[in-house]
Amino acid sequence: MKEAISIREARTRGGLRLVLLAGLPSPWSQAAKGLFEIEGVPYVPVHKASDDAGDALEAWTGQTSYPAAMYEDEPARTGWAEILLLAERLAPAPHLLPKDAAERARLFGYAHEICGEMGLGWCRRLVSVEAGMQADPPNPVSVWLGRKYGYREDSIAQAHERIPAILRALDALLAASGGEYLLGDLSALDVYWATFCNLVAPLPDEQLALPRGIRPMFTATDRPTLDALSPALLALRDRVYERHLRLPVEL
Repeated sequence: MKEAISIREARTRGGLRLVLLAGLPSPWSQAAKGLFEIEGVPYVPVHKASDDAGDALEAWTGQTSYPAAMYEDEPARTGWAEILLLAERLAPAPHLLPKDAAERARLFGYAHEICGEMGLGWCRRLVSVEAGMQADPPNPVSVWLGRKYGYREDSIAQAHERIPAILRALDALLAASGGEYLLGDLSALDVYWATFCNLVAPLPDEQLALPRGIRPMFTATDRPTLDALSPALLALRDRVYERHLRLPVEL
């Protein structure tokens, strides 16, 4: 990956600029990078720099979350589905979104279970801040994340149920598709699974060098999740990274 530029500099550029969360393996950011790289779409990586204004991201994109895909003078694309559709539009080949309408609908449905609200990533974020929210006083980072992801007693209970349920659904889909990729051929869904799996079972240190003290927050330890995380799903994660994504992971 090219060296990242600041938001201030990125605003003077054209083409595709991808504003990414630096220093942490945000699966939303990692998936966006992977989609554009697999599909051969050139982009300039952008990190918020020390000399960027505090509100630089919001001033440019109209919101405060990462990633944000900025293409020419078009509106910001910040949702996982919007970014996928942009990648497909700009991609010379290969395409990671099926042309068949029914298959597209199937991909978007399963992708929402990974990337969307109360999907795998969302629920793992809720579970990871649970201990910090229950501390006295609550951990400030956990409070911030809890507000962002809707930390409530009922949402935590739902998150604990949904994580293993989503894993079982993905495992069943993989088995039904023949065990190579989730929909038979490589698709965006495999990229989402590989990158979001790092919120459940992160890649080893030599492939994903997490900041000190962060790995426990990214590692599931509860029995229902571990029981649902099949060897086939872990093998798929490894296969997608080894064949299609960058290793070691760049943060």
